[in-house]
Amino acid sequence: MTNNARLVKLCFPTVWFPLTQCGLPECRSGYLVCRYVFFGITHMAEPIKITIVIRSLERGGTETHLLRTLPIVASNDFLMSIFCFERPGELSEEMRRCGIKVVTPPISGWFTHVPLMLKPFTTMWTCVFFFLHLFRRSPDVVHFFLPASYLMLAPISLLHVRSKKIMSRRSMNKYLEKYPKWVRKVEFFLHKKMSVVLANSRAVLKQLEYMENVPAEKLRLVYNGIDETENVSRRDFAVRADLGIKLDAVVLATVANLLPYKGYQDLIEACGFLSKSFPTLPDWHLIVIGNDSVGMKKELENLAVRLGVSQRLHFVGKRTDVNHYLAAVDIGVLVSHEEGFSNAVIEEMSAGLPMIVSDVGGNPEAVVHGETGLVVPAKAPKELAKAIAYLLQNPSVAKEMGLAGKKRVRECFSIEQSAEGYRSVYRSLGHSKMM
Repeated sequence: MTNNARLVKLCFPTVWFPLTQCGLPECRSGYLVCRYVFFGITHMAEPIKITIVIRSLERGGTETHLLRTLPIVASNDFLMSIFCFERPGELSEEMRRCGIKVVTPPISGWFTHVPLMLKPFTTMWTCVFFFLHLFRRSPDVVHFFLPASYLMLAPISLLHVRSKKIMSRRSMNKYLEKYPKWVRKVEFFLHKKMSVVLANSRAVLKQLEYMENVPAEKLRLVYNGIDETENVSRRDFAVRADLGIKLDAVVLATVANLLPYKGYQDLIEACGFLSKSFPTLPDWHLIVIGNDSVGMKKELENLAVRLGVSQRLHFVGKRTDVNHYLAAVDIGVLVSHEEGFSNAVIEEMSAGLPMIVSDVGGNPEAVVHGETGLVVPAKAPKELAKAIAYLLQNPSVAKEMGLAGKKRVRECFSIEQSAEGYRSVYRSLGHSKMM
């Protein structure tokens, strides 16, 4: 019984008890009728309980998206919690400060680097704890983010039959190529059991429908969103001074973790081609912002040395103050080989930067070619170099594209729109509690 129900029961016992003794549910009939009679209020719904499932809240694109979005989604209508099955991560405290409960299996952090022979035991422990958590909390909706959580724990969630299940696909399905074929079969089976399958771009949506045979009636589209209060509001050249870049230089930046599929080798080869084939261009530099978790930085630095552009490249690693760097940047670049819908692209557009992106996934949905930036083929360093040269040679065009991109983010990719997309889906699945 809710606190409000207890209050009504205390204040109006002569009305409450006859209703309950007639066989009507106490907190759904007596309480509501009291409200109708004495307050004239049509209905107060019970909150829909949502459990988000993800590996951890380490800083990343999806995790940052959740940090931005869930506190806005959370309201009197929704009771939000997050289940991190591996470890909490650095964003967990920020999430808790926003009023979102974060649950992690006890001593799970000890299991992160266990020997391979112990992995079955740690996996079993995680599954058992998740099973117990579901039946203890009894959520109305269980929402899975990223493949690890989906493939590992979605089968367990099927045992909790009263809850609705959602899977969020945030990338193209090339990640399945590194798994055995039976994993793909498991994923396709799970798709059939989901109440809703969410995509964060039309490209991902089409792949789910036409390549993975997800019924169209189960599919929903919710784009990533940007909070405009986080926007870069003014130019700041302190970063240039720190990196030894002249104030009149044109600065490019790419924001992505150093991973092979992010197209970094293509980008550096394009820089080499740019330096060799366009010698009269204005002075330019490239800032690389991203975590090097696989040891790729040294390889890229060596490539830059061989191509004679090492003095123009600046690797600054993982940053929590990305906006501070974007305030010193003129052009944004992201040339991934695959992409669902990049937070980084709309963040840079929101900062007023013209974008050069590869023609993959949701990139062309965010960047309108010739209007808010340039879209080039993936894995095409020469085409990329020509696009960079064009914006370097036409600063007024680049500025106009940046302003148009900022406007597009405001109109199409706001954090409020993203949050409302989730709310709409949750309401549709939890409508029985709101009746």
